Amino acid sequence: MIQPHLRVEKVCKYCILVGDPGRVIRVSKFLKDAKEMSNNRGLPVYEGSYEGIKISVVCAGMGGPSMAIVAEELINAGAKILIRIGSGAGLKKEMRTGYSVISTGIYKEEAATTAYVPANYPSIPDFEVLTALIESAKESNINYFYGPTICCDGLYSKKHWETMDYWSDYGLIGSEMEGSMLFTIALMRGVKAGMIFHVGINPKIKETFKDVISQEKARLKGEEKNIMIALEAIKKLSKEVKK
Repeated sequence: MIQPHLRVEKVCKYCILVGDPGRVIRVSKFLKDAKEMSNNRGLPVYEGSYEGIKISVVCAGMGGPSMAIVAEELINAGAKILIRIGSGAGLKKEMRTGYSVISTGIYKEEAATTAYVPANYPSIPDFEVLTALIESAKESNINYFYGPTICCDGLYSKKHWETMDYWSDYGLIGSEMEGSMLFTIALMRGVKAGMIFHVGINPKIKETFKDVISQEKARLKGEEKNIMIALEAIKKLSKEVKK
Protein backbone atom coordinates (compact mmCIF):
# COMPACT_ATOMS: atom_id res chain seq x y z
CA MET A 1 0.00 0.00 0.00
CA ILE A 2 1.29 3.45 -0.93
CA GLN A 3 1.44 5.61 2.18
CA PRO A 4 -0.74 8.73 1.84
CA HIS A 5 1.75 11.35 3.04
CA LEU A 6 5.17 9.91 2.19
CA ARG A 7 3.89 8.39 -1.07
CA VAL A 8 6.09 5.33 -0.80
CA GLU A 9 5.04 1.71 -0.71
CA LYS A 10 8.24 0.20 0.66
CA VAL A 11 11.20 1.57 2.62
CA CYS A 12 14.38 0.00 3.95
CA LYS A 13 14.63 -1.84 7.25
CA TYR A 14 16.97 0.90 8.50
CA CYS A 15 15.63 4.45 8.38
CA ILE A 16 17.25 7.74 9.33
CA LEU A 17 14.77 10.47 10.23
CA VAL A 18 15.59 14.18 10.14
CA GLY A 19 13.59 17.35 10.65
CA ASP A 20 15.14 19.48 7.92
CA PRO A 21 14.43 18.53 4.28
CA GLY A 22 17.89 19.84 3.39
CA ARG A 23 19.41 17.42 5.88
CA VAL A 24 17.93 14.52 3.89
CA ILE A 25 20.12 15.56 0.98
CA ARG A 26 23.15 16.09 3.20
CA VAL A 27 22.77 12.62 4.73
CA SER A 28 22.29 11.09 1.29
CA LYS A 29 25.71 12.38 0.20
CA PHE A 30 27.21 9.83 2.60
CA LEU A 31 25.37 6.99 0.86
CA LYS A 32 26.24 5.10 -2.29
CA ASP A 33 23.83 5.35 -5.23
CA ALA A 34 21.45 7.58 -3.27
CA LYS A 35 18.28 8.53 -5.09
CA GLU A 36 15.03 10.30 -4.34
CA MET A 37 12.12 7.89 -3.95
CA SER A 38 9.40 10.48 -3.32
CA ASN A 39 8.88 14.07 -2.27
CA ASN A 40 5.39 14.90 -1.10
CA ARG A 41 4.27 17.62 1.34
CA GLY A 42 7.87 18.72 1.80
CA LEU A 43 8.80 15.26 3.15
CA PRO A 44 11.49 13.88 0.82
CA VAL A 45 12.40 10.20 1.00
CA TYR A 46 15.79 9.07 -0.29
CA GLU A 47 17.34 5.62 -0.48
CA GLY A 48 20.96 4.51 -0.76
CA SER A 49 23.47 2.20 0.85
CA TYR A 50 26.27 2.43 3.39
CA GLU A 51 28.86 -0.33 3.19
CA GLY A 52 26.30 -2.59 1.57
CA ILE A 53 23.46 -1.80 3.99
CA LYS A 54 20.37 -0.29 2.40
CA ILE A 55 19.10 2.79 4.24
CA SER A 56 16.15 5.12 3.78
CA VAL A 57 16.53 8.79 4.75
CA VAL A 58 13.31 10.62 5.47
CA CYS A 59 12.20 14.09 6.53
CA ALA A 60 9.89 13.84 9.54
CA GLY A 61 9.19 17.58 9.83
CA MET A 62 9.12 19.58 13.05
CA GLY A 63 7.26 18.60 16.20
CA GLY A 64 5.50 15.53 17.52
CA PRO A 65 2.41 15.47 15.26
CA SER A 66 4.52 15.45 12.10
CA MET A 67 6.85 12.81 13.55
CA ALA A 68 3.84 10.63 14.40
CA ILE A 69 2.59 10.60 10.81
CA VAL A 70 6.00 9.88 9.33
CA ALA A 71 6.97 7.20 11.86
CA GLU A 72 3.64 5.38 11.45
CA GLU A 73 3.91 5.39 7.66
CA LEU A 74 7.53 4.24 7.69
CA ILE A 75 6.63 1.31 9.94
CA ASN A 76 3.69 0.49 7.67
CA ALA A 77 6.16 0.46 4.76
CA GLY A 78 8.58 -1.95 6.43
CA ALA A 79 10.92 0.10 8.66
CA LYS A 80 12.29 -1.84 11.64
CA ILE A 81 15.01 0.44 13.04
CA LEU A 82 14.49 4.22 13.17
CA ILE A 83 17.26 6.64 14.12
CA ARG A 84 16.60 10.34 14.42
CA ILE A 85 19.42 12.75 13.60
CA GLY A 86 18.34 16.16 14.84
CA SER A 87 19.25 19.42 16.50
CA GLY A 88 18.32 20.83 19.87
CA ALA A 89 19.53 22.66 22.95
CA GLY A 90 22.37 21.65 25.23
CA LEU A 91 21.58 21.98 28.94
CA LYS A 92 25.03 21.63 30.50
CA LYS A 93 27.32 24.64 30.74
CA GLU A 94 30.23 22.75 29.20
CA MET A 95 28.29 21.97 26.01
CA ARG A 96 29.11 23.95 22.88
CA THR A 97 27.50 24.29 19.47
CA GLY A 98 27.97 21.11 17.46
CA TYR A 99 28.48 18.79 20.44
CA SER A 100 26.49 15.56 20.22
CA VAL A 101 23.69 14.46 22.55
CA ILE A 102 22.43 10.87 22.68
CA SER A 103 19.14 10.50 24.53
CA THR A 104 18.82 7.65 27.04
CA GLY A 105 15.21 8.55 27.82
CA ILE A 106 12.89 11.52 27.59
CA TYR A 107 10.90 13.56 30.07
CA LYS A 108 7.77 14.59 28.17
CA GLU A 109 6.91 18.29 28.24
CA GLU A 110 4.75 17.85 25.15
CA ALA A 111 1.13 16.87 24.64
CA ALA A 112 1.08 15.08 21.28
CA THR A 113 1.91 11.63 22.68
CA THR A 114 -1.15 11.77 24.95
CA ALA A 115 -3.24 11.21 21.82
CA TYR A 116 -1.72 7.71 21.88
CA VAL A 117 -0.83 6.84 25.44
CA PRO A 118 -1.19 8.03 29.05
CA ALA A 119 1.14 10.84 30.10
CA ASN A 120 3.24 8.50 32.26
CA TYR A 121 3.90 6.03 29.41
CA PRO A 122 7.69 5.53 29.11
CA SER A 123 9.60 7.35 26.38
CA ILE A 124 12.82 5.40 26.00
CA PRO A 125 15.05 4.28 23.12
CA ASP A 126 15.75 0.68 22.24
CA PHE A 127 18.74 -0.52 24.27
CA GLU A 128 20.60 -2.03 21.31
CA VAL A 129 20.21 1.12 19.22
CA LEU A 130 21.23 3.30 22.16
CA THR A 131 24.32 1.17 22.79
CA ALA A 132 25.32 1.25 19.12
CA LEU A 133 25.05 5.04 19.05
CA ILE A 134 27.13 5.47 22.22
CA GLU A 135 29.80 3.03 21.03
CA SER A 136 30.00 4.75 17.65
CA ALA A 137 30.31 8.16 19.29
CA LYS A 138 33.06 6.88 21.58
CA GLU A 139 34.98 5.41 18.65
CA SER A 140 34.62 8.68 16.71
CA ASN A 141 36.51 10.57 19.42
CA ILE A 142 34.09 13.52 19.34
CA ASN A 143 32.58 15.69 22.04
CA TYR A 144 29.43 13.83 23.03
CA PHE A 145 27.11 13.40 26.00
CA TYR A 146 24.50 10.80 26.75
CA GLY A 147 21.72 10.99 29.29
CA PRO A 148 18.06 11.93 29.82
CA THR A 149 16.61 14.71 27.71
CA ILE A 150 13.41 16.76 27.47
CA CYS A 151 10.89 16.93 24.64
CA CYS A 152 8.96 20.21 24.48
CA ASP A 153 6.23 21.92 22.49
CA GLY A 154 6.12 25.64 21.71
CA LEU A 155 9.66 26.47 20.68
CA TYR A 156 9.20 30.22 21.01
CA SER A 157 7.09 30.13 24.16
CA LYS A 158 8.33 31.53 27.45
CA LYS A 159 7.42 28.23 29.12
CA HIS A 160 9.80 26.32 26.86
CA TRP A 161 12.78 28.30 28.09
CA GLU A 162 11.65 28.10 31.70
CA THR A 163 11.22 24.33 31.36
CA MET A 164 14.71 23.84 29.96
CA ASP A 165 16.23 25.88 32.76
CA TYR A 166 14.23 24.05 35.42
CA TRP A 167 15.03 20.51 34.29
CA SER A 168 18.68 21.20 33.61
CA ASP A 169 19.08 21.70 37.36
CA TYR A 170 17.89 18.09 37.80
CA GLY A 171 20.47 16.61 35.46
CA LEU A 172 18.67 16.54 32.11
CA ILE A 173 21.21 17.29 29.41
CA GLY A 174 19.33 18.37 26.27
CA SER A 175 16.04 19.44 24.77
CA GLU A 176 14.34 18.86 21.41
CA MET A 177 10.82 18.46 20.00
CA GLU A 178 10.33 15.09 18.28
CA GLY A 179 12.05 12.34 20.23
CA SER A 180 9.31 11.34 22.63
CA MET A 181 6.86 10.73 19.81
CA LEU A 182 9.42 8.64 17.93
CA PHE A 183 10.17 6.52 21.00
CA THR A 184 6.48 6.14 21.84
CA ILE A 185 5.46 5.02 18.34
CA ALA A 186 8.41 2.62 18.11
CA LEU A 187 7.66 1.01 21.46
CA MET A 188 3.96 0.66 20.65
CA ARG A 189 4.55 -0.80 17.19
CA GLY A 190 7.31 -3.20 18.18
CA VAL A 191 10.21 -1.62 16.29
CA LYS A 192 13.50 -0.12 17.49
CA ALA A 193 14.42 3.55 17.74
CA GLY A 194 17.20 5.81 18.93
CA MET A 195 18.17 9.46 18.68
CA ILE A 196 21.24 11.63 18.42
CA PHE A 197 21.18 15.40 18.02
CA HIS A 198 23.70 18.19 17.90
CA VAL A 199 23.64 21.21 20.17
CA GLY A 200 22.29 24.20 18.27
CA ILE A 201 22.18 26.61 21.20
CA ASN A 202 22.83 26.43 24.92
CA PRO A 203 20.54 28.54 27.11
CA LYS A 204 22.70 27.72 30.13
CA ILE A 205 25.39 30.01 28.73
CA LYS A 206 22.84 32.64 27.66
CA GLU A 207 22.74 31.72 23.97
CA THR A 208 19.57 32.64 22.07
CA PHE A 209 18.09 32.04 18.63
CA LYS A 210 20.34 34.69 17.08
CA ASP A 211 23.24 32.35 17.79
CA VAL A 212 21.65 29.67 15.59
CA ILE A 213 22.49 31.79 12.55
CA SER A 214 25.90 33.02 13.64
CA GLN A 215 27.08 29.51 14.56
CA GLU A 216 25.87 27.76 11.44
CA LYS A 217 29.27 26.33 10.50
CA ALA A 218 29.67 24.69 13.90
CA ARG A 219 26.16 23.27 13.69
CA LEU A 220 26.78 21.77 10.27
CA LYS A 221 30.02 20.20 11.49
CA GLY A 222 28.12 18.69 14.41
CA GLU A 223 25.45 17.41 12.04
CA GLU A 224 28.08 15.79 9.85
CA LYS A 225 29.62 14.01 12.82
CA ASN A 226 26.20 12.74 13.89
CA ILE A 227 25.49 11.42 10.41
CA MET A 228 28.62 9.30 10.59
CA ILE A 229 27.81 8.12 14.13
CA ALA A 230 24.32 7.05 13.03
CA LEU A 231 25.65 5.25 9.95
CA GLU A 232 28.30 3.44 11.98
CA ALA A 233 25.63 2.52 14.54
CA ILE A 234 23.53 1.00 11.77
CA LYS A 235 26.55 -1.00 10.63
CA LYS A 236 26.97 -2.35 14.16
CA LEU A 237 23.29 -3.23 14.37
CA SER A 238 23.37 -5.04 11.03
CA LYS A 239 26.27 -7.18 12.24
CA GLU A 240 24.40 -8.06 15.42
CA VAL A 241 21.45 -9.25 13.37
CA LYS A 242 23.69 -11.54 11.29
CA LYS A 243 25.17 -13.28 14.34
